[in-house]
This record gives sequence, C-alpha cells and structure tokens, in this order.
Amino acid sequence: MPPRLILIGPMGSGKTTIGKLIATKFNLPFRDTDHIIEQENGKSVSEIFLEDGEDKFRALEKSVLRKELLSDDTILALGGGAPISIDAQSALKAIASPVIYFDISLASVAPRIGFNRDRPLLLNNPRGQWELLMQERRPIYEAIADRVIDVNAKSESDIVDEILMVIS
Repeated sequence: MPPRLILIGPMGSGKTTIGKLIATKFNLPFRDTDHIIEQENGKSVSEIFLEDGEDKFRALEKSVLRKELLSDDTILALGGGAPISIDAQSALKAIASPVIYFDISLASVAPRIGFNRDRPLLLNNPRGQWELLMQERRPIYEAIADRVIDVNAKSESDIVDEILMVIS
C-alpha cells in the first residue's frame, strides 16, 4: 500500500507540522524526505548541499522518494524540490495516494523560515531567490496535486480539517 497522503510545497509551507498532526489523528507514521536524507547521511540538507553539491543531494532525494512511495500507509511530506524532476512528477502522478500542495505567499513564508537561516538555495537575495523558485515550481506543484490548499491565512486546525475532508 502506498502512503495514505503526500504533502508537497515550498519550504516553510507547513508540510512537516501539518503532516505530523494528520499522522497523529490517523495513528500512522509520519515521514519527511529531507529528514530521512539527513538521518541516512548523518548530515543536514544544508551540509550536503554545501559539501557534496546539489546534484548529489538531488540523487539522494530521488532515491529516498522512490523508496518512500512504496512505504505502507504513512503520511509523507516531500522536501520542496523533491517533486521537481520529471521522474518524480511521473511517479507522483501515477501513485494512488492523494497529493496535496500547500500554497503559500512570500509574505507568509518569510517569518516562518527566517531568510537569515542556512537555506542553501536562498543564499544570495533570499526573497528574490524564493520568488524565482516558486515561479518555476508552482506550475509543477499544481500539475501534480490532487488538491491545492492556500495555507496563508489558515490555522493549523483549519488546514487539518480541510485535509481530513479530502482523505476521509
């Protein structure tokens, strides 16, 4: 059985927070591809990017995604770039699990991720880089998603309730 639910969206959109809440409600394991990569490699995502390069990170991400899409009855959150490759898009479109995209604006995400923290894809001009990433990624997220949730002005409980309507 594939994951019960897959959450996609940019960094800071709430995938991990909401994913854990949903997993608790259903008494299911929660998995996050970025956290799995960190555990398996003994390094943070930032360290992998900086020490080994983005190509190495994306290869690790692709391997973890492939394995996690076969996991039994979990709530799965993907790192922001995980669904971007053509292979990942094909796999996510083919899987029976609902895919939910958390859409968030720059104004809402900025206080959440603190653009001064260690985010390798946002090193120079973090706000501008975030906007460029979203221009590239938003159409992909939307094409993959079975449902788009605008998380900008919603509480965690409102988002959870909306997801529960999708997967119940």
